[in-house]
Amino acid sequence: MAAALNDRFIPVRLEGRNHMDLVQKMGVRGAPTTIIFSPDGQEVHRIIGFHPPAEYLQEVAKAG
Repeated sequence: MAAALNDRFIPVRLEGRNHMDLVQKMGVRGAPTTIIFSPDGQEVHRIIGFHPPAEYLQEVAKAG
């Protein structure tokens, strides 16, 4: 799964408890939350909660 993500995205993991300013700014209400941005910084898809790998990759595919 990591290879599939790394081929199309630049993954960044952020520990929300240490960055509450960003948690609030991005409107994150629970963990885990995956936010996918376009190259120009616009949010294109949001995945909230844990999903099994196959389902997670299906959600990621919705980002385009």
